[in-house]
Amino acid sequence: MQEKLQTRAFEQVAGMLHPGEQPLAAARAMVGKYNSSRFGAVVKQAVLVEAGGALGAAIASGSGKQFFVLTTHRMIFLSQTFMGGPGKRVIGEVPRTAIALAEVKMGAVSLVRLAFGPNGDGVALTFPRVDKKNAQQLADALQQQSPVG
Repeated sequence: MQEKLQTRAFEQVAGMLHPGEQPLAAARAMVGKYNSSRFGAVVKQAVLVEAGGALGAAIASGSGKQFFVLTTHRMIFLSQTFMGGPGKRVIGEVPRTAIALAEVKMGAVSLVRLAFGPNGDGVALTFPRVDKKNAQQLADALQQQSPVG
């Protein structure tokens, strides 16, 4: 099932990719504030936007459940359909050069925390048990693939 969703996400963003840009990973996740907890993000789907961290706040306020596509150049956040697939609406995007893998916690609910630059901006992505492989795939892709400038 995940491979079908990933393929659909890659197809959704295909028209917006730059020459030479390749998709690496895609999955659905609960997107919350950078400082949100694993269980807090699952329980609380409505994300409150704080004054600081405009980029992360804008992405986190798009809706709790989102789909993301990590490419060689950037991370694109998409809306999520009612059935959990990738939507057509682009919520935001962040250049790979601005993304740092800040924290990874695997468990019944997995957490991947991404920092966007030195200003403390970022998002927390939480994945339920069924999407634990997707969380690991994202963490691995961010650790192995160096950002392209």
